[in-house]
Amino acid sequence: MSQIIYSQSEMFLASLIMGIGMGFTYDVLRSIRKNIKHSDIFVGLEDMVYWLAWTWIFLENIFRYNDGSFRIYIFIVAAAGLIIYKNTISRGAFSLLNYILCLAEFIVEKPKKMLKNGLKWYKINLSIFRFFNNNEKEKDVYKTSGKMGNEHKKKEKKVNKKTV
Repeated sequence: MSQIIYSQSEMFLASLIMGIGMGFTYDVLRSIRKNIKHSDIFVGLEDMVYWLAWTWIFLENIFRYNDGSFRIYIFIVAAAGLIIYKNTISRGAFSLLNYILCLAEFIVEKPKKMLKNGLKWYKINLSIFRFFNNNEKEKDVYKTSGKMGNEHKKKEKKVNKKTV
């Protein structure tokens, strides 16, 4: 007789913990949805995975602690655990999860942004260097080759005469 009472009390505590766990994992899911925008399809898939996972956990615990017999108190106690979680620590846990996700996003995005800005700076400096380097080469070509320099001046004169 005491073995039955012991297994039923284990199932009671397991149901209470499962209800609290359901609330916490749903807060994790809500926090992820708040910080990372999802399409409706992914929200539906996340919900489906959530419920399938918790169904499996419930069935596993029912077979482990209660030899597979369903009792209504299992679901009532799990709902009570969920309600206790929602009315006590849910708000604080949700805020903490949002803070952690925002911090993780900052840790990932800040170096990414710095690298992107650094590449922009590098490209700008590289393009300026190329601009000055190309201008120097053009001056050298015109100085060394008298023909190219004269042809270029003749073309300028022709263009100027036509426009005037």
